Amino acid sequence: MSAYNNNNRLRHQTGPSAGYRSTPPGGFSGSGGSFQNQYEDENDPNAKDSRLRNKISMLKEVSISIGDEIREQNTFLTTMGDDMEGMGTRLAKTMKNFYEMWARQGCGPFFYLTLFALGVFVFLYFYLKMR
Repeated sequence: MSAYNNNNRLRHQTGPSAGYRSTPPGGFSGSGGSFQNQYEDENDPNAKDSRLRNKISMLKEVSISIGDEIREQNTFLTTMGDDMEGMGTRLAKTMKNFYEMWARQGCGPFFYLTLFALGVFVFLYFYLKMR
């Protein structure tokens, strides 16, 4: 009984683990011998060379495209780095001017600014709490 089940299972399986070839060894298939043509192409050294050359040319195009993209990204990053450096210089000058102004006028304006900000936060806290 188990031999019958194994044979029956093999008949109903499909795919690479089916246990039989989908095309006979002679190369005949229902599609007019396309398997035979494919088999001949695989054994033809010129076909292998042309497929290999096509793959190499595709890889060359991909590597050239990658190189171009890397150069564009490097240019972009260099420009962005220069812009950030310029912003850092401007921010340092602004902070220097702020400290000079604060030193000339004393701590009065800074004290009033801090008191105003604290008052706004206290007002918002109670306003949102009562809501």
